[in-house]
Amino acid sequence: MKKNQVGSILKDKNSRGKDRNWQQRKKQNMELAKALMELGYLNFSNVYQCAEVLKFQQIETGQLKLKQTWFCKNKLCPICNWRRSMKYAWQTEQIVNEAIIREPKGRFLFLTLTIKNVEGQDLEETMKGLTKAFDRLFRRAKVKKNLLGYLRSLEITLNEETGLYHPHLHILLFVTSTYFKNSNSYIPQKEWSEMWQQSAELDYLPIVDVRAVKSKKNQLNQEIGLKKAILETPKYPTKPINFDRENLEVIDNLAKALYRKRQIGYGGIFKDIRKELFLDDVENGDLVHASEDEKGNSEGQEIVAIWNWERLNYFY
Repeated sequence: MKKNQVGSILKDKNSRGKDRNWQQRKKQNMELAKALMELGYLNFSNVYQCAEVLKFQQIETGQLKLKQTWFCKNKLCPICNWRRSMKYAWQTEQIVNEAIIREPKGRFLFLTLTIKNVEGQDLEETMKGLTKAFDRLFRRAKVKKNLLGYLRSLEITLNEETGLYHPHLHILLFVTSTYFKNSNSYIPQKEWSEMWQQSAELDYLPIVDVRAVKSKKNQLNQEIGLKKAILETPKYPTKPINFDRENLEVIDNLAKALYRKRQIGYGGIFKDIRKELFLDDVENGDLVHASEDEKGNSEGQEIVAIWNWERLNYFY
């Protein structure tokens, strides 16, 4: 295989023709590394080195397949979180497809569990408490009764006006069809709130949202199928933030709160299918083969793109 001459700007598009925009993500990655350095985090140099050299394979269609690079896997890294998001969506599709085959009469619900917003210094302990509260909730007999499987994601958003943080849980539930047939099985929203209050040991009734996942219309008013609606529901739990000097305290709070925290969890049939399909860990596993576009070992020309620190772009 021959390599291209150095000097061309990297252009990488996915199978739908959308620019993967490595340049913008690497610039954001540099801002994060700079912020972590100012905050005194020793791993800032690892973040700087993330995706510095990209090795691709160019197939007959001209599309590039990422074959090798090094990712820092920092919880806040915009490059790594983009790759995690791709991998999460790809794996979720595989799991949901198989679950529907095994349980064709099963129904899907989307549940959001919230608590009151918290100060930055309380965020880390609050995150630990949320995970324990979720475990207590899903050990309840009525929750387990018709539950086939679940996918849980832990997310934090920031209220920029108040400076408070909003940690919450998104759960995709897969339940039997009998869930909706009688009061002994069905759990209305008020009951979800009460059970969540007890499980999280709160002195107030929290806001809980629960709804059946149904087929819906897209922006062009076109009907999309139930399966696509299901797959649009769970998103990898990240929200973009500015990694500038004004946000140093936010970066510090999030870095501490997310350190060694599992943001994604599986249960029931989803957990079984994930194991049977030998799916890699979304958060800490391989981020090179993160989508359908990058699987397989097709022959093709090798392209090596290197980040130019002066020109702030990838060249090959």
